[in-house]
Amino acid sequence: MWIICAALSIIFHVIGWILVSKKKIATCWASASSLAFVALALLMEYKIINTEDWTALLDVVPTMFIILTGYVIIMFLANAILIGFTMKNIQLK
Repeated sequence: MWIICAALSIIFHVIGWILVSKKKIATCWASASSLAFVALALLMEYKIINTEDWTALLDVVPTMFIILTGYVIIMFLANAILIGFTMKNIQLK
């Protein structure tokens, strides 16, 4: 389930960039949706961790933490840039 949420966050981010190129105001909605799916992906990953198989968790969690941290940082920065371009377009009108 977390993979679906992560994919949806990337899809909404791409939609946001398409809307920026067309100079639409709805870019903020796409960016907000993208960030919401980032949060849902993290919650779904946390839900997976609540299991009783500790040996498997010791193998998987350190790697997943690095991957998810990179994913969150990249998506936050990309959405911040997206919102910045949107605000710039709004101020130019």
